[in-house]
Amino acid sequence: RFAHGDHHVLVGVDLEVRAGETVALVGATGSGKTTLLELGAGLIVPDSGTIRLGPLLTDELTPRVRASRLALVFQEAFLFAESVRENITMGEPIDDARIEAAARLARAHEFISELPTGYQTVVGERGTTLSGGQRQRVALARALLREPSVLLLDDATSAVDPSVESQILAGLRERTEATVLIVAHRLSTIQLADRVAFLHDGRIVATGRHDELLRIEAYRTLAQAYEEAPAP
Repeated sequence: RFAHGDHHVLVGVDLEVRAGETVALVGATGSGKTTLLELGAGLIVPDSGTIRLGPLLTDELTPRVRASRLALVFQEAFLFAESVRENITMGEPIDDARIEAAARLARAHEFISELPTGYQTVVGERGTTLSGGQRQRVALARALLREPSVLLLDDATSAVDPSVESQILAGLRERTEATVLIVAHRLSTIQLADRVAFLHDGRIVATGRHDELLRIEAYRTLAQAYEEAPAP
């Protein structure tokens, strides 16, 4: 359970995610999706209940261990007025091969290679010289470089072309062992997930594959709205 004052954001949430599984969190605005990811990342703590990473309670992990095992990527990708390389490595001494591997997995290597000086190109304050989708892919590469065991994506590829987004998610499943929780608003993303958790008013009201949940009227209505939504 988690609340802001008297407003209960999440109530009675019980979700077990298997290692290596990709789970899409689906629900209307305000249903608690982002809060659930923030709880999973340890950014906030529940008012009651526990969150575990395997046998370990997340609130018992040291910040260093938590940072090495969990990565949360938000929709708004924050970049510094530094080179693409610096934005991916955050100043850590990491070899080029690892950086490129992370960028390829995030489907960022191709556009980075076309920049004036490649990975050494300075992107401007908050990454303003890049498009929204490019900024998101750089931020994703930053997270993937850490090789987290759990990857939490809060609409983190919403500005990326749908076909590229599908390639990213397929690559994550094929080339990493990461467990992925993703807040999704695209049917193409939802359909790629192993399982969907449908949230309503702070509760998980159903879990299953996308085609299974379509039997639920509220989920079907939401899925139709996603399908009809204009591309970003």
